[in-house]
Amino acid sequence: MAALWTEHRNAEGRTYWNNTITKQSVWEKPDILKTPFERALSQTSWREYFQEGRKYYYNTVTKESKWDMPEELLLLLEKVGKEPVPPTVPIVATGEATNQLAAIASPTNVTSQGVPLNPLSGAMVRPGLPGPVGQSLPNNLPTAPTPVPQRPLNPDEPVVPTNGFAIHEEAEKAFWYLLKKAGVGPDSVWEETIRAIITDPLYKSFNSMAERKESWQKYVETLKKKEAEEKEARMNKQRPAIKNLLKGNPNVFHYTSFETADQVFAQHPIWQQVRIESERRQLFLEYISDLQQREQTRLREMRGRNMEKVVGIFKKHEVDALTRWRDALKMVLESEEWKEDQELSQLPQLDILLAFEDYSKIKSGEYESAVKIAEQARMQKYRQAREGFRALLGGLKSNGKLLSGTKWKEIYPLISEDDRYLKLLGTPGSTPLELFWDAVDELDLALESKVKDVGKYLSSRSFQFTEQTTTEQLEAALREDGKMSKMFDTDGLGLYRYFHEQAAHQRRKTEKLQRRMQDDLRYALKRKAHKFDIDAPYEEVVPIIQDLPEFKALENDDEARKIAFSKFVKRQKEKMREVHSDDGSTSSRKRKEPYGTRMRDHDRERERSREKDRDDRYSSRHRDRDYARRRDDRDRDRERDKRSGRREDDKEKDRSRKKDEDVEMKSPVKETQNGDRHLTLDPSDSPEEGEI
Repeated sequence: MAALWTEHRNAEGRTYWNNTITKQSVWEKPDILKTPFERALSQTSWREYFQEGRKYYYNTVTKESKWDMPEELLLLLEKVGKEPVPPTVPIVATGEATNQLAAIASPTNVTSQGVPLNPLSGAMVRPGLPGPVGQSLPNNLPTAPTPVPQRPLNPDEPVVPTNGFAIHEEAEKAFWYLLKKAGVGPDSVWEETIRAIITDPLYKSFNSMAERKESWQKYVETLKKKEAEEKEARMNKQRPAIKNLLKGNPNVFHYTSFETADQVFAQHPIWQQVRIESERRQLFLEYISDLQQREQTRLREMRGRNMEKVVGIFKKHEVDALTRWRDALKMVLESEEWKEDQELSQLPQLDILLAFEDYSKIKSGEYESAVKIAEQARMQKYRQAREGFRALLGGLKSNGKLLSGTKWKEIYPLISEDDRYLKLLGTPGSTPLELFWDAVDELDLALESKVKDVGKYLSSRSFQFTEQTTTEQLEAALREDGKMSKMFDTDGLGLYRYFHEQAAHQRRKTEKLQRRMQDDLRYALKRKAHKFDIDAPYEEVVPIIQDLPEFKALENDDEARKIAFSKFVKRQKEKMREVHSDDGSTSSRKRKEPYGTRMRDHDRERERSREKDRDDRYSSRHRDRDYARRRDDRDRDRERDKRSGRREDDKEKDRSRKKDEDVEMKSPVKETQNGDRHLTLDPSDSPEEGEI
């Protein structure tokens, strides 16, 4: 009778077979259960193994492992046929009975003597007996198998010496053999590997856990590298066929998914040739990625062509930096190119907007560049005009017509018709007058050092320069010294003008000071007016007023005292005549007072206007310039000389007359009992300190 074999797995997951008749257990699949190919395979050096559900082939002679079936086995498969022969002995029933039988046959239920244990009671089961001693098996369970056979010894398996390996490479080789035997793959975890190999004698190839883990990491990395190389080799071999398959199918586009392609090519032999799905997916995605890149390149090129066409439309309609987007879009949509070109009409408006922005930026840059160039040309023109006028002033300097102290009115007739002067008029920047004063200032600065030397020389010779001094007199005084003579030859006219201006300025300053002192004396006489008769001569009044500080201030000028006294008397008599002409009427005085007030207000306003005009002319001429190096007196004289006439003297007279009116209108004239006329002043009517 044929033997009945059952298939089981131990706790490690390794398959073994048990004969229910002979109670024999073996690791290798019995020949009666093998297919013709498996029986033929057992006659070769190749063996089939599974790792994580995946089959691979191992050569026991060359120690070579392969995922794909070797060529030798492919030829053997063709020889024996692909269809396996059905087994003559069926496998024992499945279900709960099979699970219980597997649990009984599991090595975990085997004693150290190799006797199996009953999983229900834990009693020993002797070979050949229907059940454990003192108990019977359930009716639905088959007879318990014999103990799991010992693993067959491999003559190539290394043996750990008693004292361990002396060489690290030998220990690593033995440990790698253990890892390979335990089926450690590239995705294994260290903790799981330890649990699988810790009971094997080769586990002690290394003495420390660190060495074992380091060797394990190296082994796993080697497997990963080898697996990647094998995968790449397989994919390189299969890539052309898959590419041609996908390329020849019109239903494959750049947006086709792998799931769709897998359904379309499920029955195709080339597609089935790639057995691993992940590899098929990767090959498919590589081809689709290439399609997508080509599609993107095509779209990018088409977009570039359309953008160039849009720019051509902009140029045709003369779109510039000031054209609005709405008008530009209308030009494009109404153009013949847009209506006739099917490819162009598919261009989105966003791309048209981007093209318009880029084109507008270019036109704006061109416009700004043109404006900048025009502005530079205009500024260069203005600069050339100023340089030309400076050259004109330089010519006047070299001809001796422009000297230190020269006035604008002196050179204006010489340049009024010159083109260099006319071109500068109306241009921004420095005016001709400002450039003229700059040139004069340079001459003044150059003359200052010479003026000091000449002034010291004239003082040492006791030469007094006045307004009446002539050029010949100054030349005669300077010719006595060689150095001074050379200065006069180069800047004689400038030196004369400078000293003449200084003398005139000193005279005006002295006259002004004298007029102020006379005015002070006139106002001081009002405080003594009640002590003397207004018709009394000057000599009789002197004893009364000689104690006044204002009288003493004119100590060396008795003529000025007499002039101040005569002006005071004259003004008081005029007031008395005005009072008597009105008959002393209060109403008449009231009628006249507004007119006098209006006249005084008018005079004050006119004086302020004159002062403002003078300040404006002075500030406009000296704006943004530093004249700290020059003398303040000379600047004031230059401004004064620019105005014709003697305005300063007129102002002083107007100022004196107005102050007389302000003070004297408050000083009524009264007659004493003896008929003398005196002025009675209220203390509050006395002039304030510092009033002129």
